[in-house]
Amino acid sequence: MRMAVELGYYTLSVRDLDRAAAFYGGLFGWEFRREHETYLHVTSTAVAMGFVAGGASSQPNLYYHVDDIDKAAERVRELGGATGEIYESKSGRGCSCTDDQGTEISLWQPAPGFA
Repeated sequence: MRMAVELGYYTLSVRDLDRAAAFYGGLFGWEFRREHETYLHVTSTAVAMGFVAGGASSQPNLYYHVDDIDKAAERVRELGGATGEIYESKSGRGCSCTDDQGTEISLWQPAPGFA
């Protein structure tokens, strides 16, 4: 039986990573690992998440865990949606998408050790 696709990762967009770490670390007790200058991974949550620098947003960036990013992106387009370029990072491969009504989500195929 095939498992349903679920939320695999999410990020919060913030203006300043250090301030976000101080605020959310103080509020929730979260611990962090800096991946690079614009990304901070939260190491102490059950659902994997992180912070992305570049500007505040009122909505989280949702990354849905898929087994095969290429097939999932193709399926988005078949269903009338659109995808951005597939990118690679330390945590896996991903791409931004919009559904056939313009709602934005992201797809994420985790690298080994990140699922």
